[in-house]
Amino acid sequence: MRLYICFTTCALCCATAFGDVSTEHGYFDLTERLGAGNEPTGVGIEVAQVEAVAASGGYAPDENNPLFLGKTFVLRSGSSVISNHATQVGMRLYGTSASGIAQDIDLINVYNAEGWATTEYLRVGTGSNPSSPPGDTVLINNSWTATFGSVATDTQALRRADWSIDQHDVMMLSGVANTGAHAPLMSFGFNCVSVGKQNGEHVSGTIPSGYDLPGRQLPLIVASQGSTSNAAGVVSAIVALLVETRETHPNTSSNYFAGLSETMKSCLLTGGNHLAGWTNNTPISGANRGRTTQPIDEVYGVGTANVDRAHRVLTGGQHASSGSSSGLSIAPNAAWETWTIGHNQSRFIKFDVASLADEVSIVLTWHQLANSGFGSYSLANLDLILWKEVGGTLVDITGDAGLDVFSAGNVVSESAVDNVEHLYIEDLAIGEYVLEVKRIDSLGSSRAFSVGWLFPEQTTVPGDVNGDGVIDVNDILALIVAWGPCNGCPEDLDGSGSVNVSDLIQLISYW
Repeated sequence: MRLYICFTTCALCCATAFGDVSTEHGYFDLTERLGAGNEPTGVGIEVAQVEAVAASGGYAPDENNPLFLGKTFVLRSGSSVISNHATQVGMRLYGTSASGIAQDIDLINVYNAEGWATTEYLRVGTGSNPSSPPGDTVLINNSWTATFGSVATDTQALRRADWSIDQHDVMMLSGVANTGAHAPLMSFGFNCVSVGKQNGEHVSGTIPSGYDLPGRQLPLIVASQGSTSNAAGVVSAIVALLVETRETHPNTSSNYFAGLSETMKSCLLTGGNHLAGWTNNTPISGANRGRTTQPIDEVYGVGTANVDRAHRVLTGGQHASSGSSSGLSIAPNAAWETWTIGHNQSRFIKFDVASLADEVSIVLTWHQLANSGFGSYSLANLDLILWKEVGGTLVDITGDAGLDVFSAGNVVSESAVDNVEHLYIEDLAIGEYVLEVKRIDSLGSSRAFSVGWLFPEQTTVPGDVNGDGVIDVNDILALIVAWGPCNGCPEDLDGSGSVNVSDLIQLISYW
C-alpha cells in the first residue's frame, strides 16, 4: 500500500516571512482585552505534527533552531534529518518570537505522514482501530496532502481520522491543496478543520463525487500565510491557545462539554472574521431572502481565523438550550451550547438584542460517526434557524418579513450535505430572538451537536428602559407611563408595537 504525498506547499512555502499573525488573527486584540500577561501562550499543551518526507529525506523540524529553544521533540517515525518544511510549519505552530502565537507549547510529537497514516496511527489497511493520540496530545497538524490512489482506501483513511477525532476529542487541522486538483487526505474529513489561505489562492469548492457525501464545502477557515501548510500551522496555534483557555478559565475548566472537539470546532469557526466579499450566496430579495443551503463562502469558509473572537465565544461558557421555545432564559452575547438531540427534535436558545447588532455569527457543527470496521458511516442532518420572538410567538423573518429586521445575511442555514451550518447576519434590529437547532433526519439515536454564537457587546442593559444602567422600580414606572400602542419605544421590550403586560413580565425577569 503506497501513499502518494505532497506538501501543502507553494513557491512561498519555504520563505521565512510570517505575515502579521498577531494582528491578522486577533492576538493583539486578545492581549489588549485581557491585559498583557493574562493571555494564553500554549503553556502545557502537547501537540502532534505530521509531515511529508522532504527532498532531504527527513520529516523533522530543526531542533537547534533558536525559535525552538526549550522545546521537546519526540520523533514517532524514527530518526530523521532536517526538513525545512517541517521547520517552517513548526515556527507558526509553536515557534517563539514573531513567528508564532502559541510560544509556550513545549512537547511536539512528530510523525512522517506515511507512517502516521498506516502503521503508527490511523492503521489504514488493518483490522485494528486507530491508535490513541500519544500522551496528552490535543491537536494534530496535517500540513500535507495525499492520496492512496484508491477512493476506497482514501475513504477508509478519512473515516478512521473522523473516528479518532470523535473518540479522543483531538482536533485535526488539515491544509487543502494550494494548486491543481483536490487531494482527499486529510481535508476531506467530516470532523477535521480544513484550512486555506486568506488570499483565496488555494483549491476550494466542494468535495467531488466518489467520496463520502460529495458537495460538502472546503476549506472551513483560512489564515494569512503564503501556503496552506503554514496557514494550518497558524490555525493549529490558535486551537492550542483555546485548549489552554478551556482548561484554565473558570467558565470552562470544570465543564466536561468544554473538552469535546465539537465545542472547540464550533468556537473556532464562530470566531471566523468575514472579510469584504465574503458570501454564502443567500438570496437578497424574494421569498427566500435570508435562507441558504450553502453555509459558508466557497473560497474562504467562515473567514479568517481569529483567536480573540473565538476566545470570547469559548469563555462565555455553556448556556443551556431547551426542548421548548417558551420560558427561555436570555443567553450571553458570546457563548456556546453542546448537547444531544434526537431525530425530528429541536433545541432552542433565546437572545435579547438591546441595540442594533452590526454583525452576528452563529455556527453549528456535529460529527460524522464511522461504523465498526470503517466500511460505512452515519451522519445526522441538522438545520439552523433564527426566529424573532414577538409577544411569545416565533415569527419567521425570511423573505419580506425580514426587511426591517436585518439588512443582509442569512437567518436560515439548511445544507443537506455539510456537517456545519452558519448564520451570518448584518444589522440585526433591536428585539428578542430565538435560535432553533433542528434535526430533520430519521436516524434513530441521539447525536451530539455544538453551536457557538457571537453578538456585539451591547451598549444598553436589557430592560433598562430609562437608560440609567440599573433595572429597578423607575423602569416599571416608565413602562406604565408608555402603556399602550408604542412603535419602536424602549419600553416595548418584546417588539410587539405595544407596551403591555408581557413587557412588564419581561422587565421583571431582568430585575
